Amino acid sequence: MIFFKYLRNNVRRSSTKPKLSPLYKDVVRDFDNYAPKIIDNGLANATFIKSAAVKSRIKEFSEYYLIGRKPVHGEFVAFAYETLEKPEVISEELLKKIQVITCTAEMVQAYFFIWDDFEDDAKTRCGKPCWHLRPDTESLAFNDACIMRSFIEELVRQNFTAELRDNVLRIYNRVYFFASMGQYLDTIAAKSNNYDNFTREQYNATNVIKSSFYAIKSPILLGLALANKFNEASYNHVDRVCDDIGVLAQIHNDVTDAFNIDESVTGKSGTDIQERKCSWVAVAVLGKCNTEQRRIFEENYGSSDPKKIDRIRRLYEELDILQLYKQEQKARYETFLKKVSDLPKNAIPSAEFFYKFYDLLQTYTEDTTKIRYDKH
Repeated sequence: MIFFKYLRNNVRRSSTKPKLSPLYKDVVRDFDNYAPKIIDNGLANATFIKSAAVKSRIKEFSEYYLIGRKPVHGEFVAFAYETLEKPEVISEELLKKIQVITCTAEMVQAYFFIWDDFEDDAKTRCGKPCWHLRPDTESLAFNDACIMRSFIEELVRQNFTAELRDNVLRIYNRVYFFASMGQYLDTIAAKSNNYDNFTREQYNATNVIKSSFYAIKSPILLGLALANKFNEASYNHVDRVCDDIGVLAQIHNDVTDAFNIDESVTGKSGTDIQERKCSWVAVAVLGKCNTEQRRIFEENYGSSDPKKIDRIRRLYEELDILQLYKQEQKARYETFLKKVSDLPKNAIPSAEFFYKFYDLLQTYTEDTTKIRYDKH
């Protein structure tokens, strides 16, 4: 679905030390302390939930993918707010709002994890068994995800009022809507068995709505909502400028999935090859290969046979996919710069904001040293 390895790469706390601001500390480093409290308070205030068993279940699946994983979306939201507003003092009230948004944004991520892993028949996520593989879960995973989505809205309604509440819910609903439409396009491409449909145009159309909005645009929009700067104009600026860097994040996801032999890069089992996904890597191969290489691709792609998976990965090496990835990065970045330069001088967010946000994103996507094929 839309769950990028630049997020998965950080399922465990990173030893890399970012330049910390006070807000970063309170939002990112303290996440494991405040997120369970927000969930507990939400359950306590949801007096319409009479069953203790149901409350226990909600707490369990809400925290399963939350705790121990760096809240990257929360980092992006906090960064967006600080860059937009430049607050001299962070009040307790404001801090609580940012923490609730961070918690619920990460719960939206967890909601998609459950669906994504069930549909992909994935085995691991965040270095542990996927939720649907737990003995007490299995097909209940769908029901758990539905409850989680409703509980996310409940938390937003409990903690925010008026305009902020409405804007946050509007952004989350757009995330659900776009992700589901993108998933549809992704699924029908995989099921078509027609590799002529694996085109750059198809890939872009799918991932502008499937990936860009959730991974990149929504944290910025949430930051705008917190700063009381969320409106049609600011939405349109974010929507236009961030298409390419959002797709680039998904491309990074696809590349790491393709070369993630032992899950060491992502903490999740890669399944794009087995599922015949219209990934960027597949599109790049089909755009560069000769007749014989295409035959190899068609004979082996979409199979769960380890030998065929191995042959596809060797084909990726033969075609030097990582070099193509670097070229794609450069081209996307140049398009991004052009869109930023075309912004009005008084645009909100400003050109400077987008430059800084891209630099932050690069800390998650620029390192390809662990992306390699090595079957040994």
